[in-house]
Amino acid sequence: MKVSGRSKRTGGLSRAVASSQAPPWRPGLTEWVFCIFFSVCVGCVAAVISFKSALEAREFRQRPAFLELSSDAPHGATDATDAPGGVATPVEPVVVASGARPGLLPKAVWRSKAPNVPAYVVSLAPSTSTPRKNCEVDLPNLAATLGKELHSVQDKRSLDLAVGAWKRLLEGRIQVDYMRQRLCSRMKAWLVALTKMSWTRPVQGGREITSALVWPQAAYLHFGVKRVWSLGEYTQWADLCAALATLGLEVTLWPFKGKKYPTASSYEPHRLVYTDYNGVHAGKGAGVLPPPDKTWLLDTFGTDGTVVQHDFFGRISPLTEYPLHRFLTLVPGYSSRNTFLGVAAVAQSSDRGSSLPPRRWQCVLWSKVHPWLAESNGFPAYHWKLLREYTKYCKVIATVDSKDTYQTAELIRNCCPDVEIREVQPDAEKSPKDFQELLLGSAVYVGVGEPLIAPSCFEALSLGTHVVQPRFPEPRQLKNKPITQNWTSQHPFLEQVPEPYAFTVDPLDFEALATTFRTLRHAFDSIYTEERPVSFTDKALREFYMSGEYPGREEFSISGFLKRVAGTVTKTRTLDAADWDWERGDHPQQLPLRAFKK
Repeated sequence: MKVSGRSKRTGGLSRAVASSQAPPWRPGLTEWVFCIFFSVCVGCVAAVISFKSALEAREFRQRPAFLELSSDAPHGATDATDAPGGVATPVEPVVVASGARPGLLPKAVWRSKAPNVPAYVVSLAPSTSTPRKNCEVDLPNLAATLGKELHSVQDKRSLDLAVGAWKRLLEGRIQVDYMRQRLCSRMKAWLVALTKMSWTRPVQGGREITSALVWPQAAYLHFGVKRVWSLGEYTQWADLCAALATLGLEVTLWPFKGKKYPTASSYEPHRLVYTDYNGVHAGKGAGVLPPPDKTWLLDTFGTDGTVVQHDFFGRISPLTEYPLHRFLTLVPGYSSRNTFLGVAAVAQSSDRGSSLPPRRWQCVLWSKVHPWLAESNGFPAYHWKLLREYTKYCKVIATVDSKDTYQTAELIRNCCPDVEIREVQPDAEKSPKDFQELLLGSAVYVGVGEPLIAPSCFEALSLGTHVVQPRFPEPRQLKNKPITQNWTSQHPFLEQVPEPYAFTVDPLDFEALATTFRTLRHAFDSIYTEERPVSFTDKALREFYMSGEYPGREEFSISGFLKRVAGTVTKTRTLDAADWDWERGDHPQQLPLRAFKK
């Protein structure tokens, strides 16, 4: 037994010694292949993440700043000039591209915490908001009421399709609360406009056009979806969605901060796509451009094709895949190579009947931020001097946002202490309605030269409020924009609206300005204070004050906008060489091959 036990232990020890003397383990071919494969995968993932980050950073750096538009007057549910509704917290910082005036824009447009509001700032809206109504519940009754006035089967079908499209749109995910407010407050007006036009959804390639994908990538990137800094762009996007739904098209609104950009399968079900410069660049980075045959690009200032060499908006690939007439602008006729889209202004309510709305002889200042009132920001002195002149002829009310880091309230106070400052609270639901009532109860909407082409002036006109804007002392060519035409005033189209509805004044000629206000006061008093026989001119003025009628109103009306969007729907087709005719003679080397195939 002892021998046997000793033998076993000895054998175990021998095996241990033998094991300790075995050669060390070395990875074989299989292990090396696995390690290399794993390293390559990790590297690819890191490269993709780095590329997407670089792409987004490039978009932020290169996109033209919208200072001229983004400081638009407070917009609202029934007026593109009111303040937006939105989520008050957390406040979303806004990323702004470098603008035409270096150093002017702050790192973040909104403070993360509301500053102390000066005592002289009066609140325009209550500090709390009430729950918002789901306006889609009104659709059945609205459809029944409007349907009684229709007689043809086709008109009734168009209304049914519109009601269904509106229901799907409003039940969907609309992340920008201002857009939802604007849609809800104007829903009836849109459907009424449909009943007054003849419309049938067009057929393309044997299929009826039934849906559209809407992707406001630039607005998402630069203005966010919570506390929205610029409303000029979101006004246009909201009106576009409303018009498409009214035409009976199902609208797919691509979400902000989605997990991915639209893919080929995202575009395939839709016969129409609406996006912008950033949508094209994002699509290029993702390897899937918005399909040129289906796509229209919203482009605020316009692209006239004269700026060729620019990384972001130059007429180089991939932007030359989209002909110039597929760019939709905010100003009519300013770039004849583009297509005018504009915005939709709503007239006064017809509930008032033939009575005039009560008005005071007072003025409302155009825009809710005013960095141009400080010469230290690089703006000419005529901006603040013009505001000071306005205060000599009427009480001026300025609606501002206390969270504006330009400190607009302080700038106005230092310049013109007689101006009454009212705070707009973008997260309060009553703000839009209150601002509309302020405009409706005022005589004049006054501008000092900025912001450029903000559409709020047409909201004022549609409410029967006169507009005064300055003509630039010298024509301006905008920097960092894909258009080289000179701009002559704050809004060029206003120059075409005749007096006494709108006035374009020389900001350096104060005597002429005094004459302008005497004319305005005489017009106002002839309707509101004097008792005398009504002349033809007085009848026209009365109609203006009562219902917002003025020459050229159709351009910025709901019906006009609806017809223009209908035009984009019917004109969407496979592109051919004729779509690039002008560009073939100017920069043919930049165009795609299809631009030359007859």
